[in-house]
Amino acid sequence: MVLKPSVTLIRSAILVALIGAAAVLLHRPELLVLAAPFAGWCALALARRPERFVGEGDEPTQQLSGRRLQAEQQSALTVTAPAPMLITSIHLPRPKRTELSPTLGAAVGLGSATVRLKPYRWGRHVFAVDAVTMTDAWGLWTANWSAPTVQITVAPQVQPLGGDEAIPHPIGMVGQHQSRTRGEGSTLAEIRPFIAGDRLKRVNWRVTSRVGSLHTNATLAEKDTEVMIITDTLADLAVPVDGRDDVHAGVASSLDLTVAAALAVSDHYLSLGDRVGIFDIGYVIGHVRPGSGGRQRTMITERLANAAPDRQNRSAFRRIGRIRPGSLVIFCSPLLERDAISELLQLHHRGATVLVVDTLPAELGDLSGRPSGPRYWAEAWALRRLERDDEIDRLAELGIPVVPWHGSGSLSDVITSLAGRPATLSGGR
Repeated sequence: MVLKPSVTLIRSAILVALIGAAAVLLHRPELLVLAAPFAGWCALALARRPERFVGEGDEPTQQLSGRRLQAEQQSALTVTAPAPMLITSIHLPRPKRTELSPTLGAAVGLGSATVRLKPYRWGRHVFAVDAVTMTDAWGLWTANWSAPTVQITVAPQVQPLGGDEAIPHPIGMVGQHQSRTRGEGSTLAEIRPFIAGDRLKRVNWRVTSRVGSLHTNATLAEKDTEVMIITDTLADLAVPVDGRDDVHAGVASSLDLTVAAALAVSDHYLSLGDRVGIFDIGYVIGHVRPGSGGRQRTMITERLANAAPDRQNRSAFRRIGRIRPGSLVIFCSPLLERDAISELLQLHHRGATVLVVDTLPAELGDLSGRPSGPRYWAEAWALRRLERDDEIDRLAELGIPVVPWHGSGSLSDVITSLAGRPATLSGGR
């Protein structure tokens, strides 16, 4: 922080010099009376130089109220000046998909000033303060300070899935989902005659006394399963904003919907005690091994929050490895890449129960709309949409449901209906 005289002090010093020179050259000592107030002002500035009051190494401080947020949560960036300096201006340029308060990030405060940041998109956001201008209480000295950049990690908002807790085909040993097989559990399957090997504690004495022979309660086993979330991040399709402010346009891209769906599904099944993992066929999110518990939830949230959209590359394709037969696979994709659809079909043939979450924005579902960018011609996009509709119809014929992502409620009915389908275990790779 380097102190400099203010514009007012410089003007006063120049005026004193000019009046003094005129008094000497014109032999008019009475002119010095006019210069006296300005000379006193300059003497006061030298006597009250802030360097005498500010300790050595005492610099302005910068504090961020929160570095890990969810989308649309606020964080306050506060800059505090060392006494007796006052902050007259903070200018923070607005990054994309972030709302600043006050508008344009300009803030003024007595001793400290605060800019509120409200990111609308997940990921890592870097904020760099252009300039912090300070002055003393008399407006005699000014100083500019270059604040260090700050980084905020923003996670997508969690949308509870709700609905039934049914799972298509539980494959674990223990868990909360009702299995079709008999075993130790709390859900009554049937009341049948007692046979050798049945536990005495499960004898139904009411039915036994009425029928006259021993009868026992048969229960359904409760198991968990493995849920693998496949994310297609090869492309990011968005609707043209047409010059509107991208913060307030409220338009989500296909990548935004993919991340939101992945977080909602993982949070739902982890809360049920299942094992959940993420596999990204691109290189934006990365891979998270299947696991359960609070640590797995934190790991998945951190991985989604730290995703880097700038690593998107259509040619960077990663093939899916081994999937356990009977696993529930949630495939989040806009269904536009041939490689992604090919991997989807292979998962189905390996015996996994596949549910496709269509993350193409609803605004692009109409043939008249097209993604932003000059590479998408209207005619070419209309043809590609027709091909995409045919591919979705073929997936439906194979028994692979495709559900557009319109929020968490769009999946609950389909997941419940999948629980009634017979298992199609064909083996895994």
